[in-house]
Amino acid sequence: MTDLEQNLLMGFKVKVKQIIAQHEALKQEKQQLQDKIGDLGKTIEQLQQKNQLLEQKYENLKLAKVLAVSDTDNKNAKNRIQKIVREIDKCIALLNK
Repeated sequence: MTDLEQNLLMGFKVKVKQIIAQHEALKQEKQQLQDKIGDLGKTIEQLQQKNQLLEQKYENLKLAKVLAVSDTDNKNAKNRIQKIVREIDKCIALLNK
């Protein structure tokens, strides 16, 4: 082998080693990014579950509020009916005199 051929071969070996080193670095970076994607996926799943729980609680609160308003309305209606019944009783008592 001539000196030129040896120099070319050495240059080729250096470049191959550089490419292998870059490949290894990129493999590590890829693995780190895949791990990060997995972690973010888990975070998204947890947040979705939390969101569903909060939505269910919100629906329960809306229903409780509707029922609370209904209870108040029922009390008001009951009081009005009792007042009307008392007035009717008074009218009947006056007619019986």
